[in-house]
Amino acid sequence: MSVHQESLELTTPKIEQHEHIDDSPVSEYKAARTDSLSMFGAAIGGAILGMLLTLLVLAIINNGTLSFSGGERMDAIEANMARINENVGAVSTNVDTVAEQASAAAVQASAVQTQLDEFETTMAAEMETVNESIATLDQTREQFNTFVGALTDALNQIETPEK
Repeated sequence: MSVHQESLELTTPKIEQHEHIDDSPVSEYKAARTDSLSMFGAAIGGAILGMLLTLLVLAIINNGTLSFSGGERMDAIEANMARINENVGAVSTNVDTVAEQASAAAVQASAVQTQLDEFETTMAAEMETVNESIATLDQTREQFNTFVGALTDALNQIETPEK
């Protein structure tokens, strides 16, 4: 007979006894079982093993000690953190300076755009005035050409009878 079969034979009569007494399956779960005790023991063993492995990893990381008060390493880390803090402060100052310069450039670009718009409006008005002046000059030129043509005809008529 194997151990597995013995275990089944031992538990089977107990279950039958409980069923005869209460006839409900709840009483079966109330009975203490060896498998639940072994599961509890395995859980405790796993927790202890996990704690020991964590301590081992910490000891390896800290060069054989579990203490974090290794002064030289902590001082070096603090010095590195201070340098990083200074660098971050310098970068932050640089970013602020660039942001201010970009804001000033945006204000200047807006002012230039406004001046260009005003200049364009002024030039459009001046071009309209020039176009009106050109139209007036064209009309005056036509009138002058008509006048010169009439004067030439008049002079030609005056010169013709004298001959």
